[in-house]
Amino acid sequence: MTSKYRVAFHLYTADGSRGIEVRERRNGQAYFIELEWVAGTTWKDREGCAEVGPYESTEAAEAAAIRTAWFIGKENSN
Repeated sequence: MTSKYRVAFHLYTADGSRGIEVRERRNGQAYFIELEWVAGTTWKDREGCAEVGPYESTEAAEAAAIRTAWFIGKENSN
């Protein structure tokens, strides 16, 4: 069962190729999903990507999201 959420905000990389959607549940917990640019103004969930979280706030979700290797373009380094 999926609980309802609101989209708090989106974040995008400087080159516009990657994005993050930050979601907030009714219970106050926040999650994010990774988005890939398709074309024009079309974005899709990153293949195989699931919600990441929970975080205590949208700010905490944002802080975690912008540090991911994928978001900063270093997904192949460990």
